Amino acid sequence: MEFQRNFDNQAANYDAARPEYPGKLYEDILRYQFLNRESRVLEIGLGTGKASGPVLDTGCRLVGLEPGGNLAALARQRLAGYGTLTLLEQTLQEYESPASAFDLVYAATAFHWLPEEYGYQRVYDLLRPGGTFARFAYHAGPDRKRRALTEEVYELYRRHMNGGRGEYRPLSPADGERLLAIPQRYGFVEPEFHLYEMEKDFTAEEYMALLQTYPDHMNLPASSRDQLFQGIYQAIQRHGGVMTVYYTVDLELARKPEKR
Repeated sequence: MEFQRNFDNQAANYDAARPEYPGKLYEDILRYQFLNRESRVLEIGLGTGKASGPVLDTGCRLVGLEPGGNLAALARQRLAGYGTLTLLEQTLQEYESPASAFDLVYAATAFHWLPEEYGYQRVYDLLRPGGTFARFAYHAGPDRKRRALTEEVYELYRRHMNGGRGEYRPLSPADGERLLAIPQRYGFVEPEFHLYEMEKDFTAEEYMALLQTYPDHMNLPASSRDQLFQGIYQAIQRHGGVMTVYYTVDLELARKPEKR
C-alpha cells in the first residue's frame, strides 16, 4: 500500500516522465496472440494508460485494473476515446472474475509488485485455454554518453542511499532462459523472450520528476533525499543540462495449454 500511495501521489510526474513502450513490443504480442472485437483482455496495473492504447486499437474489450485514484483519473483522460475499456480502481487481489475469462492478460512494469506464486497462478486461472500472458517491463540504465556525469551520480548514490544502488547490468538474451523458467513453473507453455532497447533524454527538471516516481527514492529520509536530488540536479546542469537514460525492455510471452 505504501508503494501504491507513492505512485498515486506522483501521478502527474509518472505520466510525464515514464517512457512509452516500443512499437515492436506490441507487434510481437499481437503476433503471438491475435486480438479482435471478440477478444477479452485484462491489464494488471494500468497506471495512466501508457500501455493500453495499442491494445485497445485492436477493438478488444479491455478490463484495466488500477487502484490509484489519481493514476486512474489520468488514464480516463488519455483513453477517453475508447468505448471498449472498463477501468476499475482495484488491485488484482480485489478483482472478482470468472475463471477462464480472458484471451490475454498483460502487465507493463507492474507485475513485480505481486508475490510470484500468487500472481502467476491467478493469471493462469483467469486465462481461457490457449490464452496468453504477456509480462513486460523497462529497466533504466545510466547515461552512456556522459561518463563523468554517470560517475558523479554513482558517487551521490553511494553517499546518500546506504551505499548506492549497485552497478547497473542491462538485461541480455542470456537472461531469457532464467526469466522464461518462471511462467513454466506454473504450467505455462510455448514461452518466448524478447528484448528491446530505447533511450530518452531528460532535462534536469524532468529527471527530478522521474526520480519522484521511484518509491525507493521517496522513502529515503528527507535530508538524504534532498541531498541526493540536489546533487543529481546540479551534476546534470554542470554536464550540459541533459541526461540520457538508456532503457532495456524485456517481454516474456507464454500460453495456458489448450484443453485436451
